[in-house]
Amino acid sequence: MAAEEERTVCESGEVWHAVQVVYPQGWRLPCEVHFTTPEEQRVVWNAKTAEGFCERKAQEIVQRRRNAGWQCHTETLVDSPALTESSLISDLPPMR
Repeated sequence: MAAEEERTVCESGEVWHAVQVVYPQGWRLPCEVHFTTPEEQRVVWNAKTAEGFCERKAQEIVQRRRNAGWQCHTETLVDSPALTESSLISDLPPMR
């Protein structure tokens, strides 16, 4: 069965930012908040012992964008070889 992850993509005109909580070991902790733009991807927050911290920080980033008038939506990413260039997320760079 393929693993599913979600990320939130916020757009303002031609500009977009993606925010995703990543669980490197597959559990709630440790966690990382990945922030992606067309130019870069970086880890902006991480936690080893505070459950819920990454989710809260990711929500804060998204809420700041919404408050500034950006349009945000959540995408489900499926870790599957079936994804192709014509998939729903083909216009976004791959998560590194």
